[in-house]
Amino acid sequence: MTDPVDRKVKGGRAAFFENPETDRLLAMLMRLVTEHWALRERVLVLEKLLAEQGVIAADALDAFRPDAQTDASWDQESFALIQAVIEAGQNIDNKNRD
Repeated sequence: MTDPVDRKVKGGRAAFFENPETDRLLAMLMRLVTEHWALRERVLVLEKLLAEQGVIAADALDAFRPDAQTDASWDQESFALIQAVIEAGQNIDNKNRD
């Protein structure tokens, strides 16, 4: 791992590593984490509201087990998402890098 450096990149963003690709990867990761938390927070709110209004029991989500068909479908969707992310990383045009 490279050591953090104190510099700026195009657009005035802070650069933390010598390799600009590492900074780009860090920015992408932080964006994903931020989006993940926003979605997670909404799910937590929905769970709380549903439980408070008696739509579902508070422990129903933890106790839920999908049937085989649903489980297989979700596995396929998960695999497709992972594959799309990996392919996106492989399709980066090296000519357009700084």
